[in-house]
Amino acid sequence: MDKEINIKKIFNIIRNRLWILLLISFIFTSLGGVYSFYMVKPLYKTSSKLIVNADDKLMNTLIVMVKEPGFLVHVVNEMDLNTSPEELSRRISAGSIGGSSIVEISVIDSSPEMAADIANTASNVFKREMEKTFGLNDMSIYSEANINSVPINVNHENKIVLSFIIGIIAGIGLIFLLDFMDNTVRSDTLAEQLLEAPVLGNISKVNKKNTAQKQNNQEKMEIRRHSLEANE
Repeated sequence: MDKEINIKKIFNIIRNRLWILLLISFIFTSLGGVYSFYMVKPLYKTSSKLIVNADDKLMNTLIVMVKEPGFLVHVVNEMDLNTSPEELSRRISAGSIGGSSIVEISVIDSSPEMAADIANTASNVFKREMEKTFGLNDMSIYSEANINSVPINVNHENKIVLSFIIGIIAGIGLIFLLDFMDNTVRSDTLAEQLLEAPVLGNISKVNKKNTAQKQNNQEKMEIRRHSLEANE
């Protein structure tokens, strides 16, 4: 019974300030949409693949070297990139596909064309430099990177739904905060507890509209009564 009363009380608190919940949800959803469509910089990812015939130990060494600035400086110089090898290292990754002899070099960039160019250049430089360093002649390009026009970090629907959920949570939190800060006496029981005296009666809420309507009705009654007396 207590749980049912508490649920009804919570529902009434939210219902009485439902406009706050709707407003906050609308604001957060709108902000989420603006952020997703206009403020998120899209990033694109693509990969090139090589076939490298080497033992596991050497393969792991080769994969680690792909991200090393000492190797990437050749890519930066060859493409005349306006970035440092250290910065490029944070946007490039490499790994063996399923433990096979295929090494995948992936690049992330704000331009899909640039991402593909870097991935393909990195594969060619990797092949050339590894042949020089380790004498690996059994290495070939398996597939070049293609331009991927689908961004990897943009999902408008998810961001908008998440913003809507956050707005609902924030709206409900604000409603309960306002209710907690509201010191209005809302029940006879609470009034008796505060005043330590019994409540003898209630006064209904009076507003200007009701008062004016009552006054207008009284004036009409007086006019009608005077009309009846004059006719008599």
